[in-house]
Amino acid sequence: MQTLGRASFERDVISEALLKARKTLDALRRHEPSHIPLFQRVVIELQSHCNRDCFFCPRESDRTGKRKTAEGASIRQSLATEKVFSLLDELEALEFRGYITFHQLSEAFLDPRLMSVAKDTKRRGMKPYVHTNGDVLRNDEPLCREAADVFEYIVVGLYDYTSEEEKIAEKKFWKQRLQGTEVLFSLVENVHVRTHGPANEEMRRLVRRTYPTSPCAQPRTYLLIHYDGDACCCCEDMQGELLNYNVHEMSIRDIWYSERHAEVIRALRIGDRRQYDLCADCTMGPSRDSWNPRRAIRHFDR
Repeated sequence: MQTLGRASFERDVISEALLKARKTLDALRRHEPSHIPLFQRVVIELQSHCNRDCFFCPRESDRTGKRKTAEGASIRQSLATEKVFSLLDELEALEFRGYITFHQLSEAFLDPRLMSVAKDTKRRGMKPYVHTNGDVLRNDEPLCREAADVFEYIVVGLYDYTSEEEKIAEKKFWKQRLQGTEVLFSLVENVHVRTHGPANEEMRRLVRRTYPTSPCAQPRTYLLIHYDGDACCCCEDMQGELLNYNVHEMSIRDIWYSERHAEVIRALRIGDRRQYDLCADCTMGPSRDSWNPRRAIRHFDR
């Protein structure tokens, strides 16, 4: 009987300890903003314009005045230079040392400030990278050499080739032109349906799938700042609707550690995308933490 009594007592002690542990864990979850890790990569979009009208690009479906006007003209606005460097000061103060780039639905090399800004981020210990359609670079060898020296890697979009031979030739051209850095390629055959993608004939041929119960790591790993200052959780958040914060009104620190941001992280970590209309309709599949954006996105080609 004494043995049974001791066993019962030990079970009660263990149960009480487990209950306390659960309560502690619940308390930590409720106070998660202070435990959000710093972002692993950052986008600061320098300007809004792109010189192309690609059939798959979400900017083609925007007529709100963010990317295009109601008549379909491209918006041409820039983030003020003093604000760009102020944001870099904030990142440095936060001891950010991860990957950083300067475009979203725009062509980075159309902004004449790109190289000086990229060099400054590298001086501060960050890792600049860039995506480009290559139009500005193609006939500017000095700029190609400068870019290869500054950027950790460069992704070139190849969307116009008409044969396998032409694709191979384009890859060879860019690898030679951008010697000194890693060159990756975004290919037209890997185009997929985006959440806000255009509804044209080419895109209607592709299967559109959503993932309303899949986890998403984007909000806890990625900070995106549009040319107008809107702070966004991911590249699908085209209007900045998830947070509704702007860096002209709040600091990066306050935005990142805000309760609103913590709520988004909590919901998407467990796959509850249906809390947000944007996320419920999102075409991006499950994602995981990744400090290196070239490994997080599998559709780049070498």
